[in-house]
Amino acid sequence: MRIFYDHQVFSLQDAGGVSRYHYELVRYLTAAPDVQTELFLGMNGTVYPFRELSSPNTRVTSFGGRLRPGVQRYVVNEVLCNSIASFLGRMDVYHPTLYRLMPLVRARCIVATHYDCTPERLPNGFRHAKMVIPAKKSLYARADAIICISESCRKDLLEFYGVEAAKTRVIHPGLSRLPRCLAAAAMLREKLRRDYVLYVGSRASYKNFDGLLRAFRETGLHESLDLLVLGGGALTPEEAALAAELELRENIISIPRVSEELLGEAYAAARLFVYPSFWEGFGLPPLEAMDAGCPVLASNTASVPEVCRDAPFYFDPKDQASFASALLHAVNDEEARGEAVASGSKVAAQYTWKKCGEQTLAFYRECL
Repeated sequence: MRIFYDHQVFSLQDAGGVSRYHYELVRYLTAAPDVQTELFLGMNGTVYPFRELSSPNTRVTSFGGRLRPGVQRYVVNEVLCNSIASFLGRMDVYHPTLYRLMPLVRARCIVATHYDCTPERLPNGFRHAKMVIPAKKSLYARADAIICISESCRKDLLEFYGVEAAKTRVIHPGLSRLPRCLAAAAMLREKLRRDYVLYVGSRASYKNFDGLLRAFRETGLHESLDLLVLGGGALTPEEAALAAELELRENIISIPRVSEELLGEAYAAARLFVYPSFWEGFGLPPLEAMDAGCPVLASNTASVPEVCRDAPFYFDPKDQASFASALLHAVNDEEARGEAVASGSKVAAQYTWKKCGEQTLAFYRECL
């Protein structure tokens, strides 16, 4: 079986959940004896060690370059990738990494992954919703099969795009255990002054970071705890202004870009990890926190209860009073916190990339 993965997500991001997903799929397939994998990264700056996956049955085409993630890098890679694809012959499976199909890739079967319907449900929070939604519609109409990363995600797909249920399959992503490192722990301690509540990743409007700032102030927790914000770039002027309005500037410690080692140490040492998003297709950070032994406070919407089950403390992200009350409870109730940690460890252990890879490869075979 010949499988082709394209450049799309790696042109638009150097790190992130979708990039991790495709890295782990390709890594799994390197051990499949009857599979030939073609991955075109093109010009990229991905943090994942794809080149180490090169083997007799896995070809990774990657170039260096100084282009930052974004449209320019995407266009350059689209031209390069199509030029090369025309000489590769017919693939058995073409699995695009995002929502467009490269015109010169020939394949017997197209398998897409549906990640979420957040732009559809919350279009005002996405600058590119008017571009993404038509691209999805075209892809899903042409795809022979569609992987959904949660049952919640699948329900949204059927609701918004009207695809045939028979060509969909729910396959949960796995969980990568984050490394621990003494040097990273020491670096983190230098940044901290006391115990902290942790927030990780993008702060797009649907992530409800503003709601977290308000709840943190309303509860008075800022008097004894700090808020550590990892990844997602530097605070925007609007976020900084809200922090100033809430008198939280001294309480927010922001590290715009972090290594996996630092992230692992931050989860392990946090008083609480908070995941306040209005909508998610899966939700990997809560599982990472659970795996590190950190209690989790999460919104009770979309896929989060499906994925995290009974392990987190939950709240309604549309109800600020619910948020503040749950935040206080999750920080202060030691017995409940201990139960959350124990339950979270069991839940996190059930998500493996081996299981994800096995199910995905089996689905490829069914499609053929």
